[in-house]
Amino acid sequence: MEFGSFEEFWAALGRLYDANVKNAEEIRELRVSIHELRASTDELRGSVVDLRDSTANLANAVDKLHQVVDVHERRLDRHEITIDAILEDLRRHREGRPPQ
Repeated sequence: MEFGSFEEFWAALGRLYDANVKNAEEIRELRVSIHELRASTDELRGSVVDLRDSTANLANAVDKLHQVVDVHERRLDRHEITIDAILEDLRRHREGRPPQ
């Protein structure tokens, strides 16, 4: 690129300087944005870990409750069998038949 005069050269040099200053400022802003994104990502990662731990704790609690429900269901089944046997004996007694 040839310049016709020193003023043209000086003006071009000024534009180049202005562009470099603008680029440097944009780079600083991008670095700040990157830092903020990293901090946000770290915070999000911590939240995901907390959510994973909470989910594991809830799953464990559900398993324990399921075991309690199973125990109670077996107990109720035994009570139902006993009640059915007692009712059958009462019915036989009323009919005058001997209990089995």
